[in-house]
Amino acid sequence: MSIDNVIKAISIINQHHDGADFEGVKEESLIDLAEKALSVEFSGSYRFFLKKLGCGDIAGQEFYGVITADFINSGIPDAVWITLKERQEADLPENYVIVSATGDGDYVVLDCTKSKGNKIFLWTPGIKDQQTAFKPYYDDFGNFFYDQIVTAVG
Repeated sequence: MSIDNVIKAISIINQHHDGADFEGVKEESLIDLAEKALSVEFSGSYRFFLKKLGCGDIAGQEFYGVITADFINSGIPDAVWITLKERQEADLPENYVIVSATGDGDYVVLDCTKSKGNKIFLWTPGIKDQQTAFKPYYDDFGNFFYDQIVTAVG
């Protein structure tokens, strides 16, 4: 199960806390506010990540999430801020939420469309054709998060 992978990843993070910098536990009301600001509903595994860790990084791998309710006067790693910014500047479709970056100009996005099962895609901004701009990456956030944590500390 996807939440189980987030739990396993958190366990690994706790074993490498010297190289990790995460915001920490966030209130459910802040997560609800983030969903409202983006007009989406987060997947169970991403919501669990937000509640337990908020956002942060380990060994150079950064994960976007929630920091405070001030989504406008924020910056990386605030998922709401970067998602709203890219919706405005790069026409990111409204069903996607940016959860990470690859470092080469692409973003890792969570598809919050119910029928898509909250899959993770790689998005290349600036490409008009959505078939080309969005490449399937992971089946869900939990699997993505766990794999990235294992790779980062490995």
